[in-house]
Amino acid sequence: MKYIERNGARLSNMTLGTTQLGLNYGIANDSGMPGDEEGAELLRFAVSSGVTSIDTAQAYGVSEERIGRFLKDNKGPPPYITTKLRVGFGPTGSTGGKVLSADEISEIGDRCLAIGESLEKSIFESAENSLKKLNLSKADCIMLHDPVEMLAGGSRLAKIMSKLVTAGYAREVGASIYHPAEADAMMQHDEYTAAQLPMSLFDQKMIHTGTLQKLRDRNTIVFVRSVFMQGVFFLDPGKVEDPLLTEYAVPHILQLRRLAGGEGVSVAQLAVSFVRDTSGVTSLVLGCETTAQILENIDLMEGPPVSERTMEAARQAFHDLNYEQIMTVLRRPKAQK
Repeated sequence: MKYIERNGARLSNMTLGTTQLGLNYGIANDSGMPGDEEGAELLRFAVSSGVTSIDTAQAYGVSEERIGRFLKDNKGPPPYITTKLRVGFGPTGSTGGKVLSADEISEIGDRCLAIGESLEKSIFESAENSLKKLNLSKADCIMLHDPVEMLAGGSRLAKIMSKLVTAGYAREVGASIYHPAEADAMMQHDEYTAAQLPMSLFDQKMIHTGTLQKLRDRNTIVFVRSVFMQGVFFLDPGKVEDPLLTEYAVPHILQLRRLAGGEGVSVAQLAVSFVRDTSGVTSLVLGCETTAQILENIDLMEGPPVSERTMEAARQAFHDLNYEQIMTVLRRPKAQK
């Protein structure tokens, strides 16, 4: 595993994603959310295995509380902690990456203005709540979880977020984004120095638009999520019943298998190596439900690069993939066990 130094912290190029610690998450997740002791063991095992970066959010159920209990008992060097908050003037719940209209964003902007002077208070209270749950006096990174709030809040919100740094609540601030236009809007504000974004073999818009290179040029730390498309890559094409996945995902899953076979690597290795070795990527956010999966992901992170021939074939093969149709399925609420 590789590491960089960021604001005095050692940040691994694998980040433990903890959505699964607080929610029932992922289309290919059949085991559900781990219990308290299982969750604690996952965190202990990841950190002891060299993972020095952990990602969470207020919206991830009890994830922050579980991480906080772990950090309270942790005897080793503190890991790099990123959490994400919502201000409260955006849509109810997550947009899940759906593009909102200009009118919808304008309406959200009006709600932002209506909050008035209490906006800063709301942000600080939100950050304080997360830090309390995490048993931290300062987080390494605090991000806005909803890019729509980042867009609607504009420079006013960016300046307030920067106060979290000057007040000692965070070492840096940033935003979770979905689309290149959101990244461009974020980069208009120097206050934001970190970003989390989706990218995978099936979702290369941040590469093809030059967004990733722009982020690199401004020294933005880039966390990449959804490397496996929530498990879509590992679905058995012969057992897929959803008509949208059958039409829009299955042909590409088969092509992905052919590319991996031609390279002599697993689908998982191709997926990880493709993103890991793309210029501008700092760390891959990989969720795990078992310690065995943590070891598997570490092995993938330490796996070989793929040939430029296969990298280029992958860029071409999935360039015109209908990503939004697949995401229509992934945005559906997962049935509770």
